[in-house]
Amino acid sequence: MSDELVVLRGGSRDGESTKVDSGVRRILAASEAPGLLDVYEANGETQALPGNTEQALVFEHAGQEPADGIAPELLHPPSH
Repeated sequence: MSDELVVLRGGSRDGESTKVDSGVRRILAASEAPGLLDVYEANGETQALPGNTEQALVFEHAGQEPADGIAPELLHPPSH
């Protein structure tokens, strides 16, 4: 599988970018709120990011979910 560049919009991770496997359309990320995860979903848009030649897929903040039962290694830590 190839990687896709994504940028997160909204929530506590607004503006952060990361790479995900092709086909990923939902990301759970650690939230600033204790015990909660930020949920980001692909919205079909793309956006140019400085320093990158490829367009980034946009993932919009879709809400939060309790972190109960989610193994830490399943979370996707975005990077700048």
